[in-house]
Parts: sequence; C-alpha cells; structure tokens
Amino acid sequence: MSTYIHKTDRRLRIRSDFILNNPEEVQALLEQLRQIDAVLEVRHRRYAGSVTLMFDHNELTAEDLLETVESHGWLRSASRNAFVENAVRSGSRSLVKGVAVLVLKRLMGPSVIKALAFA
Repeated sequence: MSTYIHKTDRRLRIRSDFILNNPEEVQALLEQLRQIDAVLEVRHRRYAGSVTLMFDHNELTAEDLLETVESHGWLRSASRNAFVENAVRSGSRSLVKGVAVLVLKRLMGPSVIKALAFA
C-alpha cells in the first residue's frame, strides 16, 4: 500500500504500511496525542492501516501533526509490498477477463462474441 495523506484545517487522515504493520507503536503515539488538548478526536482503523485525527485548528496545524507522526515513522511505506500488490491486482484482472471470455464463448458461441466485438 502506498502512503495516503489527506488534510484539511481541522482533520488529518493518514494511511500507511507502517500504521498497518506496527499497531503497538501506533497505539503508543495515539495515547500521547490524546493527551494534547488541541486533539479533539482520534480514530484508529487498525486493519485498514489508517488513523484520523480531528484537531482545533486555532491551536494546532495539520503540518505540526504530520511532522510528529513522520518523526515516528508513520509515513514510511514498503515499496516491495506495493510492487507485489500491484502485480497481483493486475494479474487478477487479466485472469478474470480471460475466464469471462471463455465462459461467453462456451455459452454463446464464437460468432456472437465476434458480433459483440464489432459493436
């Protein structure tokens, strides 16, 4: 998975391999962030590898939070995993398309498939 960051004036959402693969370290930092008065809400979706932080934009900025989580390694991603994930996704699509064409040929016959290809 590649690292995903979405930020607004009051909300920061981060999704990364680090969050997914290091739940204990993430939880430890989340406990520290909850102690900050400007952090209003913390949502950790462990199995999605994402954390959402709602904060008071008058006291804290998204950049400040990003700097904090980056110093704890949250923005690191495993490039090998992304390569394998993309390869599997691409191969799955090709396999599904091939099976679909094979089923259509058996059910409808080759002449119908040729007619659909020209439409």
